[in-house]
Amino acid sequence: MPKKTTPVLIYLPGESTPVPAGVFSWTPETRVGEFVYDSNYLQSSKAISLDPMGLRFKRSVVKEARQDGIFGIFRAAGPDAWGRDQLYREHGDLDEFELLLKGPADGVGNVCFGETPRPIQAYSLAELDDVARGFPPESTQIANAINPTTSMGGAKPKLLVQDAGAFWIAKFPEKGDPVRFLAANEHVMLEMAKDCGVDAASSRLHSLPDGRQILLVRRFDLALDKLDVTRKGFASAYTILGLGNPHEDARKKSYLRFAEEAMRWTGQQYGKAIWQRLVFNAMVGNIDDHPRNHALIRDINGWQLSPAFDIVASERKDQVALSMRFHNDGAIATPETLLASACLFGIPAEEAITEMCHMASTILETWQSRFKKIGADAVNIEKLEGAFKMARQVLAHSFDIAQLREIRRSTRYRLSGR
Repeated sequence: MPKKTTPVLIYLPGESTPVPAGVFSWTPETRVGEFVYDSNYLQSSKAISLDPMGLRFKRSVVKEARQDGIFGIFRAAGPDAWGRDQLYREHGDLDEFELLLKGPADGVGNVCFGETPRPIQAYSLAELDDVARGFPPESTQIANAINPTTSMGGAKPKLLVQDAGAFWIAKFPEKGDPVRFLAANEHVMLEMAKDCGVDAASSRLHSLPDGRQILLVRRFDLALDKLDVTRKGFASAYTILGLGNPHEDARKKSYLRFAEEAMRWTGQQYGKAIWQRLVFNAMVGNIDDHPRNHALIRDINGWQLSPAFDIVASERKDQVALSMRFHNDGAIATPETLLASACLFGIPAEEAITEMCHMASTILETWQSRFKKIGADAVNIEKLEGAFKMARQVLAHSFDIAQLREIRRSTRYRLSGR
């Protein structure tokens, strides 16, 4: 079977019309992808690399054998989990290349595929209310959907919404969430993260006509100016960490490596910001902090850390283990390992203790009232009590100042810039 080939278009910073960036080819038998930049694009003064590490400017062909031959930047623009399921329902079995071409135009990031760009189609809130009567579907496609489903990743059913001059991801409850509490959970966590000093995505709750509550999360990679849509580049930590080889991925999945690689991509020090996110995740029991739920975005000023997203509190009966390592011994969170990780990020121990205690106090003093304010059921609120065990442990912990000084002297700082 011959190679499959498609033009790759890119939305340059601030531009609403994409330009040809190059050609992507994919071989079905070997599952190896190839990309070559367009010669005219390389000569443009406005040109930017699609990926400053994996797809640097060069005239020769760049190959990708990981992730079934799909470059990370391209995979982010295509459908994941929920979006793939809908495409399979409509078109039957599709290979990785066909999924890229047939996915809706609202994939994350600033690249798209084909000769001409497809327009983004989004629901208004009124249309969302109407189509939501049959959504999410049980076993068939949405019978009364007026627009395609979203390409956005993850397992939760999603649709794209345009409202108040912005694009939003509408997240519906999963089938395994009969109490329909996840929307309130994620919204409260995003709002609480902001009060803890974390730059988090904006969100709001929306009540459907049948009484269900869904979550609207503002897209930070799409902007709307009147009728013009501009897009920002997007690279998940999965791409930034160079994941895709199962023999190497375990050791590469690390908050520290993410901070180091982010500095290579951006030229900026994000160590403290990334450390704050891992601490917040630990304190609310968010163990869905895998590499696809962290990212960098690119605008006219270059690459930078994206707002935090996909944060959900969950009860932890035993130990709290994050999805990525953050200290020398692994990913288990305790007051000591959270502090030790601060030293690895180059954050002074006394500063880290103050930050951790502020986060813990903010969480424990406000989480119940936040849920009550939005009308969450008391039974569901009570069930979430165990999610914040790490916050309680931090406040109850007696940090030994002498021991902290020893940690600071003996720890090899792995991040520069402080």
